Amino acid sequence: MKISGVSGTVKRNKSKGLVASLLFSLMLGYSSVAFSEDEYIWTVEKYDPTTLMVSTPGITMHGDKLRIRIMKDGCDYGQLWTSVYTMPGEGVDESTFVGKKVAVEFMGQKLSLPVIHAGKFIVGYLVMLDMGVYNLNRLTGILSSTDELSINYLDSNQFKAKEYFDIPFNSWSTNGLKVAVDNAVSQCRELSTAIG
Repeated sequence: MKISGVSGTVKRNKSKGLVASLLFSLMLGYSSVAFSEDEYIWTVEKYDPTTLMVSTPGITMHGDKLRIRIMKDGCDYGQLWTSVYTMPGEGVDESTFVGKKVAVEFMGQKLSLPVIHAGKFIVGYLVMLDMGVYNLNRLTGILSSTDELSINYLDSNQFKAKEYFDIPFNSWSTNGLKVAVDNAVSQCRELSTAIG
């Protein structure tokens, strides 16, 4: 199955003006033109002594990475999650997001993703969404079935994505995904057997 990009419209709050958009672009890298293809390869980093993070930046929203968290005591499993940076209109605070589930379409399937964190960030909000915990072999097999993964944030009774997410879509490359996950699993097993 090939998912070729996303469709949708970008909603901008006109009162924030050009300055906020420029600041946003410079700080988070909102430009698919400014990055090389190598920029979208999956990488591994040690998050803390017990956690590895495998991630790739977003193609539409560079700062909104797709991540797999792998923990020391469960090297065969990973938590898939993503973040959404948004600059919604007036009257929005953390309570707009906390405790909510966000309806999405990911890889052609409709899902309801719980918000695991939301907070003020730069001139907007950073919202983190839990996409579930999976066996890593199964997860990489499913995600690697296409060159590009896409997500669309949908309106639901509980959460109006188009009202609160000014860019209601993103996509990520699967370039290097399997290699990065295999590397992280090897590193994780070393964490599990380390003394101290």
